[in-house]
Amino acid sequence: METILRRKEMAEIMLLPVRHHSPACSFQIKKAIESWKPSSILVEGPENANSLWEIMAHDETKAPFAIYYSYHDKAGKISKDKAYYKCYYPFLEYSPELTALREAARRGTEAAFIDLPYGDILAASREGSGLLKEEEKSSYNDDYLLSRNTYIERLCEKTGLRSFDEFWEKYFEINGLYEESDIWFANLLAYCGLARENTPPKSMEEDGCLEREAHMAAKIVQCAIYHGMKERKDERREEELMARINPYRILVITGGFHTPGIRERLTGGRWEETKRLLEHKTARIPKGEQNVYLMPYSMEAADALNGYASGMPFSGFYQKVWEGIEETEMLYEKAVLDMLVSVGKEVRKKEGYLSTYDEICAWQMAKGLGELRSKPQPGAYELRDAVLSSYVKGEYNIASAMPMLVLKKQMTGRGMGSLCPLADVPPILHDFETRCKSFGLKVRSTSEMEAVLSIFSSKKHRNESMFFHQMAFLDTPFARRVKGPNLQQGKDRNLIRETWKYKWRAEVPAALIDVSVHGATVEEAAASLVRERLKGDIGAGRAAVLLTQVFEMGLSGQLETVYDRVHELMALDVDFYSLAEAVKSLTMMEELKVLYGSSLDISQLLHDGVRKLIAILPSMAGIKEENLPSCMDAVKMLYQVTDKADSHMEQEKEAYFGALDKMCQDEGIHPGLYGCIHGILYGSGREAAEAVEIACLGFLMGTRGQLLQTAVFFRGLFYTAKDLIFIGGKILGMLDGFFGKVEENEFMELLPQLRMAFTYFTPGETDKIAKMVAGLHGKGREDILERKEILPEWYAYGRELDSYAKGHMHRA
Repeated sequence: METILRRKEMAEIMLLPVRHHSPACSFQIKKAIESWKPSSILVEGPENANSLWEIMAHDETKAPFAIYYSYHDKAGKISKDKAYYKCYYPFLEYSPELTALREAARRGTEAAFIDLPYGDILAASREGSGLLKEEEKSSYNDDYLLSRNTYIERLCEKTGLRSFDEFWEKYFEINGLYEESDIWFANLLAYCGLARENTPPKSMEEDGCLEREAHMAAKIVQCAIYHGMKERKDERREEELMARINPYRILVITGGFHTPGIRERLTGGRWEETKRLLEHKTARIPKGEQNVYLMPYSMEAADALNGYASGMPFSGFYQKVWEGIEETEMLYEKAVLDMLVSVGKEVRKKEGYLSTYDEICAWQMAKGLGELRSKPQPGAYELRDAVLSSYVKGEYNIASAMPMLVLKKQMTGRGMGSLCPLADVPPILHDFETRCKSFGLKVRSTSEMEAVLSIFSSKKHRNESMFFHQMAFLDTPFARRVKGPNLQQGKDRNLIRETWKYKWRAEVPAALIDVSVHGATVEEAAASLVRERLKGDIGAGRAAVLLTQVFEMGLSGQLETVYDRVHELMALDVDFYSLAEAVKSLTMMEELKVLYGSSLDISQLLHDGVRKLIAILPSMAGIKEENLPSCMDAVKMLYQVTDKADSHMEQEKEAYFGALDKMCQDEGIHPGLYGCIHGILYGSGREAAEAVEIACLGFLMGTRGQLLQTAVFFRGLFYTAKDLIFIGGKILGMLDGFFGKVEENEFMELLPQLRMAFTYFTPGETDKIAKMVAGLHGKGREDILERKEILPEWYAYGRELDSYAKGHMHRA
């Protein structure tokens, strides 16, 4: 482990490269601290989290947890959008940075984060790069520069390994158990240097990488000057003091990609250049405008972030490795064997077919693959290959994937971290606890509790409902509605109570911290998130759904803003299904607004939406098969909306039926939609049953292609007028005649559509239809339920199944 000796500053600096979430790095860091005994430990991480490191290293703080950084760019310093920014810096039990901080706390050694503050990292990054990449979740410790470039691709190709992660495990994780620290870190530094040499400088600049490294180097210089010079009593006796006093030792732990860049800035003439940065460096974003908190995290969340190259994958597997790292050298073998057994046990419980012999085969496969690949022990990739080859029977597909799904779950892990009582929390958590207390919610219970709310007759219940809706909107796993009127789906409008299930979970504070950037209270965060969503690229349908959510959450201050946005989008939107979704949501709101005590007038908006839908309707005649259910829903909804006596939509109603007539004359109309329209015309009294029968005969008596479309026609017809099948018996007779005309292979092809057609009937109605069909053939209900003879092919298939089952029972 090479060091940089600064005689003038009386400081000795050691730079150690790491990969985030690496057990081997953590193991080697611990050994290095034990042997070198540093005076200060400096760790890569935004420096505005320096107040948290002692809490992170506290005995009662359990990983996984994350540092949560957030910044609201009110002044537009990052972007003219004045957006909300947030990122996560997750730590697992075996994260080398956490190991270093814990060792510092145990030894009473000074420690600090030395990277740019989060806001300055944003300012240093170009749009679409670094922490400004458009991702669902942004991770601070992004390893992609270390793991993705042409050099690494060639390296994996040369070594016969499938990915960088597999390469890393073979040469650094497993070898890290055997190699001396000096050799291991030298190899890692050599690899990082080559990865850096093959990365374009422009890419590093756009990611803010170079500016961050300059800042970290400056912080190291600052530490060396401050502490090293304290040892000097007299500059004239420098040589004598150097011989007598040990230099101040500074251990620096950074992501491997940054280490060569930082070293370059600390050696030769660049030390003085870096030193001058301290005199001129000013923060771009004031630290007071940024928030930083610790939050409990989960292994699942950490593993999901690793999908963005934010560290090593398989957090559950490497946790097992870490737990045994002090006990045995064969810990990878042990971890692989333990997982093979636990996966086998769970698959056997769920599927029932895995045997002990399968587990033995998988174990032998894993060890054999490890030897074949020249690995001292089998690792995560041998484990996956062994499960795939020994536990998955036959072809690997969705039906046989259970063992791999179970393995993935176990390799990811299920752990959830917790924070010590000293950890500060954002105001939104205090607001959550205050509101729970005011509603008398039993949030400390380990059982899921139920709240039945009379939302239209009790103000307290309405307020409680609003709180639950706000928590659900913020995507917290605290409460879920199981009954009650659903404005988004247009269901259960007759219900006057809401039933909620709620339970406090460790994920609840994590979720609230996650949205704390949007406000200091639950209501403020929900209102802020509503405004953010309105800025997004949404259609009239999504905006109208958002309006119903604002309505349910009781965010009266946002209603007018969202209403105006819906009105604007409805004028611009030409998507039929988006407009239909908007009209559906607005209709539900119009019906229930009196009960909710709202004075918002949405009638004009509803009229505008209906007119626009009707104008577009004729163009929907030739829809694609996959759009049939949505289109039939919209056509039926328009009928229901315009047919209401108090809707004042007489003109819209006539325009609607005019559009239906026009669609029926379209030769390219979808047969399912054609049936749906005839059902509506019949139900509205504008068409007699005989006219529907004639339309049906048009398919039965037409070409072969038209005949095969009969099933789809009935699907649409039964969706809007299923009672026709019980009237007069003609429709049923036509169906019976249709079945007699199609071949067996054609029938099998049409069967899905026929099943869809008959799903609209209740079990009692289906039974009645069966009785009527039996009557057409001179049979009773019992006659068609009994079969005296067994077809030969059925019998042969039964014997084959018996033989297959017996064979598997003997093997088990």
